[in-house]
Amino acid sequence: MKRKYSNNEVKRAGKILCNPSEYAPSELDEAQDILTYWRTIHAYPINTFQSTLRDKTNRLGLNDALIAQRLKRSVSIVSKLDRFPNMKLSTMQDIAGLRAIVKNIKEVRLLEESYRQSKFAHILKDDKDYIEKPAESGYRGIHLIYQYVNEKSIDANGLKLELQIRTKLQHTWATAVETMGTFLESSLKSSQGPL
Repeated sequence: MKRKYSNNEVKRAGKILCNPSEYAPSELDEAQDILTYWRTIHAYPINTFQSTLRDKTNRLGLNDALIAQRLKRSVSIVSKLDRFPNMKLSTMQDIAGLRAIVKNIKEVRLLEESYRQSKFAHILKDDKDYIEKPAESGYRGIHLIYQYVNEKSIDANGLKLELQIRTKLQHTWATAVETMGTFLESSLKSSQGPL
């Protein structure tokens, strides 16, 4: 068995959705179907990671931790592909996103270290420490990018997930920036907006 669509078909779908005027309606429909499939197959690994995240926060005594998960909306995926022309839909690392919101930096670092020391099969592919080096927008938090490993789940094996760990204060700031971005119809969190 193999995935319903190849990586090349997924890449092409992303390209079509970013340039809809250049393609026939039937190609757009197929590209949208592929995007829907691609989002959907991220559901199983995100649920697995969410369960692990809840277990870790409980074992570490982070009882007040807030845990959230989300699949990036289709419109957000296409918008990101449009902003970053070299990015491919097939390798986008934050379609599946999880977030742990904890009390303070000490708890952020405790949870981060627990993940770094984990003995599970999933592979840490990349990380960003926006606490030590805040993003240009001012955003702070820890991002850990994992490649999901499960040979029994052909569709999900190899997909990437992004885990964000931040404090309640950092989360409040990030939420305020996103809310203002929505109000201004700009992507402030991506350092885009009116001057």
